[in-house]
Amino acid sequence: MNITKRQQEILGIIVEEYAYTAAPISSKEIIHKYMQDMSSATIRNDMAALEKVGLLEKTHTSSGRIPSINGYKFYESNILKPKLSKNIKSKLEKIFAQRDVSIDSIIDQSVSIVNESLKLPSVVTTEQSNELLKRFDLIQIDQNTALILLVTSSGAINKNTIHLHNAKQLDDISVCIRIFNDRLVDTLIKDIPAKLGSIKEIIRSAVHEYEFCIRQIIEKIFDFNKMPSSTTVHGTKWLTSQPEFQNIEHLNKVLTMLEDTNVWKHIAYVQQKTGKTLITFGKEFGANELAIASTTISSSGGNHQLSVVGPTRMNYSEIKGLLDFIKSEVEKLGSQ
Repeated sequence: MNITKRQQEILGIIVEEYAYTAAPISSKEIIHKYMQDMSSATIRNDMAALEKVGLLEKTHTSSGRIPSINGYKFYESNILKPKLSKNIKSKLEKIFAQRDVSIDSIIDQSVSIVNESLKLPSVVTTEQSNELLKRFDLIQIDQNTALILLVTSSGAINKNTIHLHNAKQLDDISVCIRIFNDRLVDTLIKDIPAKLGSIKEIIRSAVHEYEFCIRQIIEKIFDFNKMPSSTTVHGTKWLTSQPEFQNIEHLNKVLTMLEDTNVWKHIAYVQQKTGKTLITFGKEFGANELAIASTTISSSGGNHQLSVVGPTRMNYSEIKGLLDFIKSEVEKLGSQ
């Protein structure tokens, strides 16, 4: 996008000021705080140019401007610089210095610091790499429907409904479940994909409708984007401190989203492909006033996805600084 260096600077100022004030930013404010040597006309022209290319928006209640979603995306890609205050860094370093505490506990303590410093809630999704597959169960619901349950060592249950067209398909399901219990019980969840090739060949020679078994049973049961994981929400009390969520309808919408595990699984899937701290804007999951910043922390005990949830005008520099630092330090501990 063809904007000048000064226009980039103005966009950065507006994004960061708006994060603190929650009010549109005027040219007078920019001059007073940041660009005393510039004329008001020059700043207004630059703001108009940024609005024309879709990076700023003008509200009806003020002469000032606020960032658009495209403005936030441009800021994230081209302007954002992670920041971490010495005070917060010192608090986190004390947590990381503990040697007799589990990674899970260290992450939980770190999340408390994140919540208090940002005044925003966070979500931790944990997928244990040492999770074992413990049992398959088959429950026939009626003549045309069966339910397959996959139970893991933590007690988590993955449910899949299978629709039947004839009696032979129920027989085929029973055969598959018996093979799974014989061959996969006590296997690490993460090791199952490597075993499926040989199991498919065993199933091919043992069932009537092989393609049905592959499509309706194996692909459904072993959809690892749907595998059980634990999701914990921390610090929801901070939502009410944000002006965007004073409206009870907006607040309820956010609380519902926080409990929606599909949102976190989708973000985890996208985030793990990049390996970087990811910012997802609410339009992508049906909540326009929200944004989610997330990172994945990998350790020998499994993956932890740490996400911060807040209004679109969040302080992205501070959030990214926190998430990047926590990810780096916890992964160092996890490799020791």
